[in-house]
Amino acid sequence: MSPIDDPLGIVRDGYDRLDGVYRDWVSRTQDDPRGRFVDEILALIPPGANVLELGCGPGTDAAALARGRRYTGVDLSAVQLAHAREVVPNGTFLHGDLFEVELPPASFDAVIALYSFVHVPAARLGELVERVSGWLRRGGWMCASFGSSDNPGEIEPTWLGVADMYFSSLPPARTERLFLDAGFEMRVAETITELEPGNRPATFFWVLARWSGEEAA
Repeated sequence: MSPIDDPLGIVRDGYDRLDGVYRDWVSRTQDDPRGRFVDEILALIPPGANVLELGCGPGTDAAALARGRRYTGVDLSAVQLAHAREVVPNGTFLHGDLFEVELPPASFDAVIALYSFVHVPAARLGELVERVSGWLRRGGWMCASFGSSDNPGEIEPTWLGVADMYFSSLPPARTERLFLDAGFEMRVAETITELEPGNRPATFFWVLARWSGEEAA
């Protein structure tokens, strides 16, 4: 398989074009465990906590994450980010690449990334997990969903009938190892299959982990 020159550019442009089509698609997904995980991580952090969402999209979970907390959302798509700003007018929003955005170290109590890491090249997931650990306070929490297949990177043509989209992932055991190597303690590491619109099954690897502040030797 030949390398894909600009995967993140494909993701950015794709979500800009998808706009409301994507928001409608999310609303029709069945057996979606995102609510369960949002509730669980919010139960682990105190009121007034600093919460960072990576790949916040149109703000699907932003209102719940921001309630009684200081919320920061990051996304590649300016179109989707504009919707998130409407959902949480008092939030902080950053338009940019997760590998380039500058955030203060040790400043967040929780980092959430729901369905966004499936668009990150698998070869760079370890780098991203390390970046997250640098943004978390010691004892902070990370909640994220990942793809579950061994996929070095591919483009799905006209995803949702609108735009090409880039996807990539590691097998669950390799994703879990990235967290352990970065000094996280696993609370949940669970593979879950849900039904996307059209009764299409999709399997994701869900992680809820606490950063101990000590990387594996």
